[in-house]
Amino acid sequence: MAYREFTDADGTVWTAWDVPPWRVFSPARNYQERRVRETPGYAPERRAAVDRRRSRAGAMSEQGWVCFERAGEKRRLAPTPAGWDQVSEDELLNLCRRASPDSSRR
Repeated sequence: MAYREFTDADGTVWTAWDVPPWRVFSPARNYQERRVRETPGYAPERRAAVDRRRSRAGAMSEQGWVCFERAGEKRRLAPTPAGWDQVSEDELLNLCRRASPDSSRR
């Protein structure tokens, strides 16, 4: 994962990093399921949806993206441009301007 910091014309510091399209999680080290029901019929799970993670449809989920963030704002650019981590600060600022704002932030 590449990580960069740059400053825009207003003097605001931005951070940028790439997000891969998927991640591989390793199984538990002991390979045993610890979430075992001790009481028959008891289900502590009260959530209506099984998977609460946000879905990133389209290019973001398939090819990854570059995330740009400053205080109070986050943007995403998908798909990840080749060599984005090697470009000059001016070119990086242009990529940041092209990125779309993250609407999921509260």
